[in-house]
Amino acid sequence: MPSTHIAEPAGIKKKSFITRFLTSVVYAVVFLGCVISGNEYFVLPLFCGALAFLGCREFYDITSPNMNRVPQFIGTLIGVSLPFITAAARLNTEQNPVLGTGGLAGLISLFYAVVFGSFALLTWAALTPTSSVKDSALALFGALYLGVPLASLVLIREMEGGIFFASMTILSVWAADSFAYLGGSLFGRHKIAPVISPKKSWEGFFAGMLGAVVIWIVLPLLFGMHFPLIGSIIVGVLVTLAAFIGDLFESRMKREACVKDSGTLLPGHGGILDRLDSTLAVSTMLFALLSTVGMALGLVNM
Repeated sequence: MPSTHIAEPAGIKKKSFITRFLTSVVYAVVFLGCVISGNEYFVLPLFCGALAFLGCREFYDITSPNMNRVPQFIGTLIGVSLPFITAAARLNTEQNPVLGTGGLAGLISLFYAVVFGSFALLTWAALTPTSSVKDSALALFGALYLGVPLASLVLIREMEGGIFFASMTILSVWAADSFAYLGGSLFGRHKIAPVISPKKSWEGFFAGMLGAVVIWIVLPLLFGMHFPLIGSIIVGVLVTLAAFIGDLFESRMKREACVKDSGTLLPGHGGILDRLDSTLAVSTMLFALLSTVGMALGLVNM
């Protein structure tokens, strides 16, 4: 019979919990401040670019510690530039025959940046005797893994009602992660993926879902947003699923590299990727959802 992987809850260690909680609060407050500032003085693109830079460094150190510096530099440059290029194109207020205007211009500029960056890495792999196709492929994937979601967050912020939806992205991920940590520590007995991430449990997963759903129900009411209850529940569930996938993917990377954390920058969490993994997946999912279903229902306008 298959193993059910039942274990005793790990419990909460007071000192580590306080450190983790304070770090997550400071991180969320800074992130929210940048979201509220938005494209004014390029505050949000600057912050997203910094996150992309630090995240790319950690990603390359985990996946390919001996990667050649050139593809690593090109990949980092692509990742960092995507939020900036998207924000700059979004400022275009006149109709451009190639880029269009507003959010469409940002989206098309993002596509062009990825194409040109990919060609730069392809050229390096093709013409350099000491190059490695694996290095170029990992460099591009790292750039897209960090750059595209962070550029998506910039695009969400610049939508009609973007302050609300971008803030909800950060707050719902924070709620899902916090509730999942508390639920898993206190009640987690049934492990989801004991080989990839031994600490993740079904109890923590559903606690995280509760946190995300509550945030998506309560905050729209507080801010006077006309958001249907069923819509709040569905988005809360989707946020939880995306956050879980993002978290599990990063855990898989660390497991394959035999490292516990992606870095040491954030006390109680580890590295930037350890804190950002869920946000990357949720930002991408919410941008896709808002730019399709949200626009069709008239909730947002790019």
